[in-house]
Amino acid sequence: MVTPLEPRQFFNGLWSGKGELLFHRPLGWIRRPERINFVAQPSWLSHKVWLVREKYEFSSGKVLARTMFVEIVSADRLHVTAEDMPSGASVVLQERGFRFEPYYILSSSGGMKWRLKCYDENLVDEHGVIHDTLRMFFSGFHVATMKLAVTVDRSESQPQ
Repeated sequence: MVTPLEPRQFFNGLWSGKGELLFHRPLGWIRRPERINFVAQPSWLSHKVWLVREKYEFSSGKVLARTMFVEIVSADRLHVTAEDMPSGASVVLQERGFRFEPYYILSSSGGMKWRLKCYDENLVDEHGVIHDTLRMFFSGFHVATMKLAVTVDRSESQPQ
């Protein structure tokens, strides 16, 4: 099985999955959980840099599409930037997964922008399914958790 420690092979192919976004109190009292469909496709720009086009479709009808830029900075570390990640994020690669060091995103809800601190861990199971758990905090309060189960189809896509 390909591991995150082989980033040119691991972060390749069509990524797709399903999951849910759960809101915690007090938001949990007024917002229902949302189902999520996820798809992402990398495009390698060089042997160390690629971009990822992601799309999240929520059961509420909201669609979030974004492009992330990713760079291999060492054998076990990546750096990611995106429009909604003002300072970017470092990603630590491990044999059985990868985790983002805590980072901030800008999220829109209710006509306002919110700066959320995120803790994001991705574990790969014995079948190659990636289990992503993203915990979001606002002013120290845990406001939401997104969980995705993602599979990768590497059958037709190869890094350059």
